[in-house]
Amino acid sequence: MTLKPKFIVGFVVIASVLAWLGFTAQEWGNNVIGYADFHTAGATKKLCYVKGYWVKEKETGTNLNTFSFYMRDDKGEEVRVLYRNGKPNNFEQATSVVVQGTLEGDTFYAKDILVKCPSKYQSEKADTKKV
Repeated sequence: MTLKPKFIVGFVVIASVLAWLGFTAQEWGNNVIGYADFHTAGATKKLCYVKGYWVKEKETGTNLNTFSFYMRDDKGEEVRVLYRNGKPNNFEQATSVVVQGTLEGDTFYAKDILVKCPSKYQSEKADTKKV
């Protein structure tokens, strides 16, 4: 029994896609550590997420599309964050901030910033409890 050429081509395509997925998953796993504090982020030099709070008392700046601010992680370490995509919406209302990037020296270079704002539904929940 011989296989038809379209089955052979299909098998090769599927095997290639699976091999590519396996390789990229391994590479991504080697370059990303997930959530960390600034100390761990600086030691690993890998892409990571750091959760913390905006230090409002320190300098915050916007220059063209570059936004910088100081952030304190959950362990109390403060680091300057530099983000090259402008200031995120609702940054001033944030209760916490999650930055994704790498720490180089004393500056955290953020690729993405997630702003955690109070839920718009909190006041609605409070109103429904009063009723």
